[in-house]
Amino acid sequence: MQTATPEYTQVELPFIQQLQALGWDYLEGDTQVPDFTARTSFRQVLLTGQLREALHRINRDEHGQPWLDETRINEAVNRLERLGQPNLIEANQAATDLLLKGTQVEGPSGGKHVTVHYLDFEHPERNDFLVVNQFRVDPVWAAPGRDYIIPDLVLFVNGIPLVVVEAKRSDSEDPLTHAITQLLRYSNQREGACPNPGGACPDPGGVSESEGAEQLFRYTQLLIATCFETARLGTVGADYRHYQEWKDPHPLDPAQVAADLGVERLSSQQTLVAGILYPTHLLDIVRNFTCFTQVNGKTVKIVPRYQQFRAVHKAVARLQSGATRSQQLAQGVPEDQARDERGGIIWHTQGSGKSFTMVFLVRKLRTLPDLRRFKIVFVTDRTKLEDQLTETAALTGEPLQKVSTVAQFHTVLAEPGAGLVFAMIQKAQELDMDRVIPNRSEAAGGISLSENETPHSVRGDNTVFPELNASPDILLLVDEAHRSHSKTLHANFMAALPNAAKIGFTGTPILEEDKKLTTAIFGPFIDIYTISESQADGTTVPILYEGRKVAAYVVNGGTLDARFEETFWEYTPQELEAIKAKYATTGDVLESKQLIAFKAADMLRHYASRILPDGFKAQVVAVSRRAAVRYQQAFERACQDLVAELETTLEQGITIWERQAIAPLLARLRRLQFCAIISGDHNDPRSWKQWTRKGQQDASVADFKSPFDDEKQQGYTAILIVKSMLLTGFDAPVEQVMYLDRTIRGYELLQAIARVNRTHTGKEVGLIVDYFGLAQALKEALELYSDGSRRGSGIKPFSEDLPRLADRHQRMTFLFTSRGCDLYDTAACVELLRETRLRAQFIVALREFLATLNTVLPRPAALPYVRDAQQLGLIRAQALKRYRDEHLNIAGAEAKVRQLIDIYVAAQGIDMSVPPIDILAAEFEEHVGRLRSPRAQAAEMEFAARHHIRQHYQEDPVFYQKLSERLEEILRLFADNWEAQVKALQEFIRAYRQSQTEVEREDQTVQPFLRILAAALPAQPASTTGRIQLAQAAVDLVDVIRAEIGRVDFWRNSIAQGELRSRLIRLLDGLDLLPFDQLQAVADQLVQTARANHSRLVG
Repeated sequence: MQTATPEYTQVELPFIQQLQALGWDYLEGDTQVPDFTARTSFRQVLLTGQLREALHRINRDEHGQPWLDETRINEAVNRLERLGQPNLIEANQAATDLLLKGTQVEGPSGGKHVTVHYLDFEHPERNDFLVVNQFRVDPVWAAPGRDYIIPDLVLFVNGIPLVVVEAKRSDSEDPLTHAITQLLRYSNQREGACPNPGGACPDPGGVSESEGAEQLFRYTQLLIATCFETARLGTVGADYRHYQEWKDPHPLDPAQVAADLGVERLSSQQTLVAGILYPTHLLDIVRNFTCFTQVNGKTVKIVPRYQQFRAVHKAVARLQSGATRSQQLAQGVPEDQARDERGGIIWHTQGSGKSFTMVFLVRKLRTLPDLRRFKIVFVTDRTKLEDQLTETAALTGEPLQKVSTVAQFHTVLAEPGAGLVFAMIQKAQELDMDRVIPNRSEAAGGISLSENETPHSVRGDNTVFPELNASPDILLLVDEAHRSHSKTLHANFMAALPNAAKIGFTGTPILEEDKKLTTAIFGPFIDIYTISESQADGTTVPILYEGRKVAAYVVNGGTLDARFEETFWEYTPQELEAIKAKYATTGDVLESKQLIAFKAADMLRHYASRILPDGFKAQVVAVSRRAAVRYQQAFERACQDLVAELETTLEQGITIWERQAIAPLLARLRRLQFCAIISGDHNDPRSWKQWTRKGQQDASVADFKSPFDDEKQQGYTAILIVKSMLLTGFDAPVEQVMYLDRTIRGYELLQAIARVNRTHTGKEVGLIVDYFGLAQALKEALELYSDGSRRGSGIKPFSEDLPRLADRHQRMTFLFTSRGCDLYDTAACVELLRETRLRAQFIVALREFLATLNTVLPRPAALPYVRDAQQLGLIRAQALKRYRDEHLNIAGAEAKVRQLIDIYVAAQGIDMSVPPIDILAAEFEEHVGRLRSPRAQAAEMEFAARHHIRQHYQEDPVFYQKLSERLEEILRLFADNWEAQVKALQEFIRAYRQSQTEVEREDQTVQPFLRILAAALPAQPASTTGRIQLAQAAVDLVDVIRAEIGRVDFWRNSIAQGELRSRLIRLLDGLDLLPFDQLQAVADQLVQTARANHSRLVG
């Protein structure tokens, strides 16, 4: 029976009860007998009994009758069990494909092959929904009964584990982080865990470093971490930042859900359960909202966020309930007033997954009998957006038709029937107008039209555009609906497809003055997800704004006059004034080589000091294509100058800690690359080709998106310089800062700055650094654009981060001062952290404080906090050495603040690269003696002993178990008597060291195995002969073990390990020393101990 712990009663039990109310069955788990959870072994993760029954029940012939026999059921089960993929994410993808598509078996009476389905999406009531708590799973790599995992809840559909839940008490420290960590550990996805058990992840002893039971996660679709008040959703492959709250139970009504549960306010857990675990919702998510994509060459699994699920369902409801234009005409509405009412606008802020929302909508439509008939036409106005959407839409699994010419536009859209089509809105023009107006050549001295204004031709007469397809079964999905779709080309689109339904997507708030026209074209809003909501959810990061000024010689009018007189000295004053009037534009000033060189040097220093240390990248927006090329050249020179300056610094008399700070930065600066990405023109200089060729651009962008030192890409393209390209639809989470150096307004400005709002590990904020003076333009853009009743720009000046830094600093230091501990009494603070719970609070508070400090550094406003940060880092370092608690490691902290702390800690004589001194080390006693108080000495010995026992336990489990029990006895007997405790611990450690000296003098490899046998005996041998026989039995067993594990890749071969266990069981049975029911457990323990002693046994 389940123990009534707070975790169970406050979190797990309410979860189960809510599931039961939604129609789930409940089975109480058992960690001792697999039969109680419908399995024959704890290694088994499929409930094959339920699976077989479900396969028979849900697969029916044309008469609605079950038809599968045992042979075909066995075949279907075997294919699900044997996925044939060694990698977890690949195996999960293979399993997901089987769940979605089923598998082929021979038809009745040997007929043609038919599909056997594992889930019945069409008839949800035919499926079996079961939740099991405390579901034990034994890893395939470990001996049965060892290193098993026990997820709190596993949710099965037809015996297939689709959801795993980890619950933590809400009053525990950082419960969600611990729950997610546990899910990562269970699935072998923690950093440092072997992602491929049995693959190329050996340790020095030839043993793979697995720690979970990933066979369970080959089938799971959703992973949930919850503490009741907060619950987050992730999936296989997701790290901490990808776990998100599910904040809306749509299409269920939150008030009704609360009433059904008898509560006034829904908790995060209750909302999540109602939103995604209602049986039909879960099946819907698996079928229509789950896909796999490639990110930086790696397969990534995508599951929906709540706003995507909500938007798709609202769009479907609108398509099903809205009147068509034909229906309105039939009801007598005048032709010029008749509008299709099935569409609308989905406004989801940039970076929130708008492209995937489109994919999910298409997949959902294709599963609905009344909507699958649609010809779906993706419409955009940018080539880059078309490329991006094409890649994403491929995830629908449906063939795509890409309209690349006006002729194709006419032909493809005129075809009857369903399909999936991509079309640029510029194709909606007459055949004789398939041309482009060329840009004015910048190379000849001009500044081109904005690359955001895609050139197109507009008819000058009143010719009516021809109707291509009058079917109402056409759906237009229009990207960036606020922009060009109210112009003439959009009118052409509507003339071509007069009865089509239209859904507009936008990531930018719609200009108030355009809202009436936009809603008149598309219809009312379908769903809204604002910038502020996105930042609150952690879907995007906040954006900080910083204005910078440059005191260059072109800033004031007098020096500008001097520049003209110097350049055009041979002209008369009248001619000079005419030249000024014609050419002295803002663009000419901003294209000045000297000014660009000055700004590039300033940008690079800003980048090198604030962005590069954390491993992020940058984008520069220049006034023209020519300016972009000049910036690229200026960055190359500025980087050479900065490298030379730092090399000179290294040659001077600086401290070792300063050298350690400069050297890594210098190494990275030497390899940085800077690339211009601009559109091409026939009259461009030849030297510009490297920046306009598509192949070169694609390679540069791919390298930019990759992290530094990436295995597949070099990753050293650090700064991209553009005019207007890559300002829309460009998704690069590694980009943290954008430097603006041209006028940019309205929606284009909001879209541009959103390039830095994508989430990335270690990225707390995105930065906009303004060299042009756009503060007022930004303010006006945010005022002109409306998000209805829910305002919030998500953009704030750097100064607004200072109160948060002060607050987190106060909370961090209060942890010590509130307990009467001076922050600069390092020993007292370290002693205070002896308590595990307080140590956990310290870890959370320190992480938050350092993250905010890293954002503010290296600005002067951060200086008052630096000394305390260094002291806190010293306390952390000392505590890590003392308590051997790896959670105190700040290796994941942002680079600037970590470097600041590391240098300070090193200056105090603490080398964090040297591990804590082990109790067997010759200098351990001397080290303990240097500690100033008996309490500190006792703590050092206690935690050193605990750590040593943990590290070596598997090598000799019986011995170290007794050692652990003796340690606990000492601590209990001498609690709070530090002097007595020190003496007892010193004697304890000396005795242990003496025993290890004896081990080194003799061949003790047999002793761990002998102790296992002796501990398992009902009674110890009374005679010398009996003890000799027992010892010889241990020698014989070790000889067998040594011969078997010496084989190549033995620990990666589960079959060979099974054979060794079987052989040991037979040998033990023949010795007739142990009861028969103990043979399996003893054999498992022998194999586990052999694994830990691999190097000693095989030499």
